[in-house]
Amino acid sequence: MITILNQLKEFGVHSIISDEQIILEILEDIISEANQIDGLINDLLNKMENRNFKKVLLECPRLHLQRLNCTKAKMKIKGERVIYRSSLRHPINIRKLDYEVWPINERKSVLFLSEVMDRNIDDTAKFLMSMKTELPSQVQRMFTVYVVENEPVGVVFPHLEPDRDKEGRIFWIGIHPKFQGRGLGKDLHLIGLYRLRNDFNAVSYLGATEINNNPMRKIMIDNGCIESKNTVISLVYSG
Repeated sequence: MITILNQLKEFGVHSIISDEQIILEILEDIISEANQIDGLINDLLNKMENRNFKKVLLECPRLHLQRLNCTKAKMKIKGERVIYRSSLRHPINIRKLDYEVWPINERKSVLFLSEVMDRNIDDTAKFLMSMKTELPSQVQRMFTVYVVENEPVGVVFPHLEPDRDKEGRIFWIGIHPKFQGRGLGKDLHLIGLYRLRNDFNAVSYLGATEINNNPMRKIMIDNGCIESKNTVISLVYSG
């Protein structure tokens, strides 16, 4: 399976292995290699049935998906996302915004995140474990809490995407339900961008959100991100 992922990487297909799933991402032009990529993904799906992985996730521009016939036939479309990009080469002013970096293994971290995500403690702990598996060298620096008047109001998880040449991303972002509707999401996202540039040394940012998530789309535009012309289709294969 690793051999297949390495071959896909040569064709520009990015991958991350988590506890129970493999995440594939195609954002580059694959027109000339579509048949090879389609065959390799098909081989990967066939081999996955004999492994412990429960899912393969794929994000791919709709234009390119039309050329991946085997992949399209085997995987189920689960959504559509909009991609945003921004350069991080210039200073980011977060004015007087306050934030703290919390350890992921402290109880207060799990409890607060469970409230922000509206999940039970066990599911929240599993989420953090999946983040630790995917980004082991960065995870202890990621749990960033936006603080307003000494009270935590939201969480953002900035990180460098592996094998993407200092490309910064946000693993997850959310405002506590008690503080939603106050326009704090823009500040929380800006804190994430600030940390990507200053603490993770990222030179660019790539963000994605569901096509119907208009509040998050507005936040990214307000923070200077440029919307890609092509949306990406999210697909899933369950073994």
